[in-house]
Amino acid sequence: MTEAPTIETATPSAPIPDLSASPVHVPGHTLRWTTANVDEGLPGIVTPLTWSLYFPPTEQTMRDCWVDLGVMPSSARRIPSDVDGRFLSVAYGHAIANVDNMGQMAARVPGGSAAMMEEQLFGSVQAGGLPEPRGWTKMRRYPIVAVKFPIALRHAIKALPQLAEETERWWLRRAFTLAEADLSQATAALVAAREMFERGLSVHMPLSMAAQGLMGQVQNLAESAGLQSGGELIKSDEGTAEFELVRDLWRFARDEIGIEDFIRGHGYHGPREGLVDSVVWREDSSMVTALAERYRARGDVEDVDDLVARRRREHDEAVKRLHTGLSPARRKLASALIGFASQVPAWRETGRANILRGVDVARASARRIGEHLADAGILADAGDVFFLTIDELAAGRTNRYAELVARRREDHEAYGRLDLPHVWHGTPRPVVRTADGSTADEARIESLTGLGVSAGVAEGTVRVIRDLDDAEIEDGTVMVCKATDPGWASLFPLAEAVVTDVGSAMSHAAIVCRELGLPCVANTRTGTTDLRDGMYVRVDGTVGTVEILGEAS
Repeated sequence: MTEAPTIETATPSAPIPDLSASPVHVPGHTLRWTTANVDEGLPGIVTPLTWSLYFPPTEQTMRDCWVDLGVMPSSARRIPSDVDGRFLSVAYGHAIANVDNMGQMAARVPGGSAAMMEEQLFGSVQAGGLPEPRGWTKMRRYPIVAVKFPIALRHAIKALPQLAEETERWWLRRAFTLAEADLSQATAALVAAREMFERGLSVHMPLSMAAQGLMGQVQNLAESAGLQSGGELIKSDEGTAEFELVRDLWRFARDEIGIEDFIRGHGYHGPREGLVDSVVWREDSSMVTALAERYRARGDVEDVDDLVARRRREHDEAVKRLHTGLSPARRKLASALIGFASQVPAWRETGRANILRGVDVARASARRIGEHLADAGILADAGDVFFLTIDELAAGRTNRYAELVARRREDHEAYGRLDLPHVWHGTPRPVVRTADGSTADEARIESLTGLGVSAGVAEGTVRVIRDLDDAEIEDGTVMVCKATDPGWASLFPLAEAVVTDVGSAMSHAAIVCRELGLPCVANTRTGTTDLRDGMYVRVDGTVGTVEILGEAS
């Protein structure tokens, strides 16, 4: 375990606008906050409409989850007015998470600790946090957790497939028909989308909490048997929603299915798909056609069925290596744990698919509302709708819209020039980027260290991808990006390895790379700035290193 001596800070190099009335700037006061992992689902700057979809539903379902698992008392369900009492918030347009509060919850779960949570999240334990709960403070809720946790987990496991079927039918019925909705119908659909989004979260949250614990137990098991990583021991027997996406893209590239069938199956995906204002494949199928062309052009790319067979062999070999280091009794326990943990990828990806369908109906509803308001002269442009909140649109006080949009657009542009530190206390001190997008002088480095989240070693040429719209993957490419979401899934089979700035063993890139058998190093923090297109690198997804073997030409 690495001890980080200080929390990152930064000094702004230009004045920051007055943000007192901004709905996407609600920072904490004294506790530690971070963007780590939160910006995987909400990359970049969130608009007021996107944030109003995610908050309060995400905070509320997280609190409900901790109560239902027995970690918090029922009195803690209500969202506190003090921002430091929350788990999530937003600062300078960036979604942020409360490191200290998350750590306190993790420490109250049997076998968990704040230090373990931070190690999984950051790759190190950050200094300056709240003291680790000990003794009776830590253990007093253990008996309640022991009773309530299995009940909540069984309920979520049972509810997940049923909710997935319901959500898929609802998405097909709503997202493809809202273009004809009147203003009241579109507004009602937007409110309903937030409700469905919250339902998806209510099932996804306890499974995510359980997944985190299971991954920790598998990692401990692997280390006790002398293996470096537990990630190779986790494989879904049935594959995930990501596998189906990649499989169908292959089928489309081979003309086995048409574009309409593909879109009706996966149209809610696309670049920055967690943001309501993004454009997804349902709205622009040319992105899918371009991806299919890349697949056709690379006939040597491993077929998905062959990939599944290879991944199963690698998994079986990893389990055999594990068993050689265990006694017969512990082998039985290990097999049971690994079998149960094999559900983790499906839990995570099915839950994300449910949530993203809710986001997409909100997207379709908002676009239709924007069209109506622009036609009526209330908004100057249909896209202005994304600078209003769901509650403001539902209230229908249209006389205030123009003023709110003008101010928030100005704030949004200012946020886009700011970068936040990795971890900070209270309100972050952002760095203002220069005209070329940099925040500091580039330094020559020889290697990067992060978290090894998908085992294996691969060499290739760096391709830094900052915008999925412009992604180009060629033979021998090491894909380097800040983070990934399901919209990136179609690029993974075209890469030799993946390197991300943020993430953990349970991040999207880690799960997909393990399923596909690709080496992955997550949480390098500076991969997209320290690595440059054309560099030749060796990625070790077992130990978590990226070694630069040659400079960019």
